[in-house]
Amino acid sequence: MEPIRISSPADAISYIGHSLGYWPQESLVCVALDGAALGPTLRVNLPSTTDFGESYADRVAHAVGIDHDATAVLIALFTHQPWSKGHPKPFASTIRGLKRQFVAAGLLVHDVWIVGPDSFASYDGANPALCGKETSLAALESSTVNAELVYQGSVIEQNDAPAIPELFATVDHDAVESAMRDMATNPAKSLDAVYQLWMDLIDHGGEPTHNQLAEVLAGLQHVGLRDQILADMPGIDEPMGSTLFGATDEAPQWDRIDSSEKLLRQLLTIAAPTYAAAPLTMLGHICWWKGKGTAAANYMHVALTFTPDYHLARLLDQMLAAGVVSGWAQHKDTAYRNHQ
Repeated sequence: MEPIRISSPADAISYIGHSLGYWPQESLVCVALDGAALGPTLRVNLPSTTDFGESYADRVAHAVGIDHDATAVLIALFTHQPWSKGHPKPFASTIRGLKRQFVAAGLLVHDVWIVGPDSFASYDGANPALCGKETSLAALESSTVNAELVYQGSVIEQNDAPAIPELFATVDHDAVESAMRDMATNPAKSLDAVYQLWMDLIDHGGEPTHNQLAEVLAGLQHVGLRDQILADMPGIDEPMGSTLFGATDEAPQWDRIDSSEKLLRQLLTIAAPTYAAAPLTMLGHICWWKGKGTAAANYMHVALTFTPDYHLARLLDQMLAAGVVSGWAQHKDTAYRNHQ
């Protein structure tokens, strides 16, 4: 693939949307730069009234600084707050704090933009109290970077909420319960057979039958098998703890994870709410690996709605609330967007 060359604000803002895969809302986005090369993209929620300016700025600067190759950073604020004449600059103290933290970390802040629902502007306009001249978001559609990435097949979704249109489409409670009763007669042998079935479907790209979906869904109700499948999903020979937390130097096999995501979505078509927590939580875990925190949190919310005491979903939900980011998503050599 040809290198992406950003030559205008419209190029940079378009790149952010394509890099994330969705259009952020009320977000602060930082793109790390290694010289002229684009590095990881970080998105965080804009600070709430309970966030202290310096602590927020410190957390963001620390997250960007995890990429030790970074020499500079681009910043964009995505907000519905007005910034035109007669309105104060939104989040002015936050941006000042970020600039101080980045300078202290040895990172040059190249540009800061503010992006609203209809237009964008340079955050640092000629008048220190005002943002720069507004440009319609329509300009993004004709930007060079947007055209190149669309040509390569990239799409910017309106948000990163998981689309689950197939949820409970053809529920088969009886088939899953029948499979679970069969497993109870010889659990070790049955669970091993489900594991082998999962691996065959993932590694050989087969289209599962209805009965195979029921068998896999029944198997995932067993926590040990669920965790083994999650740990083996990335296809790398590392300890379970390292793969579950995305904490390996070796990049996962993202194609394999994508195949697993497809199969998990198919399981939701037959899963009654009673059995949906496992595939929903695993889908959220995949989103977390990919750095899609909001989508992961949405999956946890749905899983906990159906099964409030589902332990893994509660654990991941707490991690997401604490701002824990998958190790793979923090490094350009392992991040999902580089795979794409």
